[in-house]
Amino acid sequence: MEFRNVGAMNRINDAAHSRSLTDSIMMPQVISAVRDWTKADAGGVLIGGAALSFHVRPRMTQDLNFLVIDEAEMPRQAPGFTHIGPILFRHRETGVEVHVATSTAIGVPSQVAEEVAQTAMLSDGVRVASESGLVAMKLFRRSRQDEADIVALIKTGRVDLTRFPLTPDKMSAFRELVEVATTDPHPP
Repeated sequence: MEFRNVGAMNRINDAAHSRSLTDSIMMPQVISAVRDWTKADAGGVLIGGAALSFHVRPRMTQDLNFLVIDEAEMPRQAPGFTHIGPILFRHRETGVEVHVATSTAIGVPSQVAEEVAQTAMLSDGVRVASESGLVAMKLFRRSRQDEADIVALIKTGRVDLTRFPLTPDKMSAFRELVEVATTDPHPP
């Protein structure tokens, strides 16, 4: 039986309170799926809810999302997973869905996606998008949830978009959300 430090889930992940990726994922089924994806060497950079949970307070997520830089890196098969569709796999043991997408599929310029891959960090053998990488990608969607996620990531104090080739309108949107983050009374 594996014990996890669930108390570490009550705060952001920082140097003082280091938390691994598996300690950041709430559902054991998702942990099993991410471990098997890594063992299968299927690749990609973890993005989405699981990556966000690694950096800020964990939240419930029932799937995994990976970014690959180009179509050639797209896995065609992965041991332990059923290939459902062009970008979808299902973990046979748990039923957890794994979405694998290129920058084009998620509407992010390839140069931004390349920088997301370059700035990714490693935890438990998984490449995880950095706080900055997640923010850069979320600026292209800008749903209410994306904006709330960006504010939470800004509050970590570790978002630096200087390396990301973002247009002036994306940088303006980011500055607006920095203002929201500095005036928001809720802790990260």
